[in-house]
Amino acid sequence: MDEDEAQDGWRGCAAYQVAVEVDEAVPEAVSVDLRLVESAVMCILAREDVAVATSVNVLLTGDDRIRGLNRRFANDDYATDVLAFPADMDDAFLSMSDGTPSTNGDDASQPRWYLGDIALSVHQVARQAVQQGVAMERELAMLTIHGTLHLLGYDHATPDEEREMFGKTDAALSELFGESAS
Repeated sequence: MDEDEAQDGWRGCAAYQVAVEVDEAVPEAVSVDLRLVESAVMCILAREDVAVATSVNVLLTGDDRIRGLNRRFANDDYATDVLAFPADMDDAFLSMSDGTPSTNGDDASQPRWYLGDIALSVHQVARQAVQQGVAMERELAMLTIHGTLHLLGYDHATPDEEREMFGKTDAALSELFGESAS
């Protein structure tokens, strides 16, 4: 993806803003390709035809912090791979964390739709990549797409939902990594 695509959204679609925060307490996160995380979010937003300026925050952290988040918000006391925190869908355009509205590029009159936050454990990503026999980059992209789909309202509680969500994930991964569709 070239610089213009990164700034203007994926393939000329609505402007997408992906803010990636790296937990400084997790030195392994520093080596993660932040552009891949951004591209994974943008790819699935475009594939899902999100046609409004959209903002997503991604936190790259470790097992301890994600375990704390999982315990606090899901009542599950273990380190998971990805957590998604959808924004309040009653507000189409939410404020960013500093209290100022997010804007679409230089046009302050065009607010962004704040979709939500994703937290990823880079430790769990690395372990799962080894277990699955895939590159860490692919596992990271897969979990980023998975989290973004959760922000968009997808779930995998039933076999049909799982098939749909994982099919969308696989198609986005193929597009992101330039693979031919099978």
